[in-house]
Amino acid sequence: MWALVLLALVGEPKPLVVVLHGDREHARDAAARWRTAVDAHGWALLALDVPEGTSWWRWNGDPQWVIDHANAVPHDPARTYLVGWSGGATYIGMHAAAWHGTFAAVVLHGGGMAPDDATCTDLPAYFLVGDRNPLHGLAKDLRAYFDGCHADVVWDLVHGADHAHEERALTRKKANAVLDWLSTKRRSDD
Repeated sequence: MWALVLLALVGEPKPLVVVLHGDREHARDAAARWRTAVDAHGWALLALDVPEGTSWWRWNGDPQWVIDHANAVPHDPARTYLVGWSGGATYIGMHAAAWHGTFAAVVLHGGGMAPDDATCTDLPAYFLVGDRNPLHGLAKDLRAYFDGCHADVVWDLVHGADHAHEERALTRKKANAVLDWLSTKRRSDD
């Protein structure tokens, strides 16, 4: 099952933010974190529910499913961005190279895990992570992967933040700052 939330689709093609939720929540929850900032930027938002179960990383299905749903939405294909919270961020990291060619950049909020496949991608990556998350080492491994691929990486570390504090770190101001960073990214056609 998947949920679709579209905003600001009137007029010229808009940038699209595709959001993957965390474990034990749904697309509408993840969309709520980003809706105000996306509206303020005049962009479109697509929030997807994991097709099976309640966890993106446990499902670990073909990334083409996400890509197909993103491509089905009218938007500016050069300005398509993939955002994940917690388990959604982990799934994004597990399939990092798969996103190149569709997405201009990824945002990893409170999660992440390096892919088993070491195929490099120079896809820009923004991390919003806390150093008290028990799985912080996995996000650090993913950062090392992107650094090793010479990607443009922003490491936005929330000192002393556990997983709950990582979630709260995405304030309206922070979400707008992340979208401002994304607005500088365009999909590479190589």
